[in-house]
Amino acid sequence: MVVLVINEDFLLRKLVCTFFEMNGYKVVEARSYAEGYMRANAYKPQALVIDNILDSVSCLATCKKIQSLPNMETAEFVIFTNYENELLDTSSIKLKGTLTKPYILSKLREYFPPLNREYPPDTSYYIH
Repeated sequence: MVVLVINEDFLLRKLVCTFFEMNGYKVVEARSYAEGYMRANAYKPQALVIDNILDSVSCLATCKKIQSLPNMETAEFVIFTNYENELLDTSSIKLKGTLTKPYILSKLREYFPPLNREYPPDTSYYIH
């Protein structure tokens, strides 16, 4: 399974990418919505973990745009939020859940259980 992580915070992005790698997922990362859109189009991830607001723009429009790409209709979204119930209406996207600090890792474990994998993890999809 390929997961795209979109977040401008370098350390948070690395933490989340490391979680996925250690659990057998292939990871692609992006620092902005524009970069995330291009990577989604290129790699067709099955799940996206995306920051709620980048550059003062809400992620919902970006999620809808990504979801409208060919072969991205079934992609699931997990959104980083700062506060519980921060997102008003996510009915137009396939929302798997939200991640609220400081519970990021426990929620990631809930949403993405470890995959059966070979050791060491395959990092061929890990794009910086």
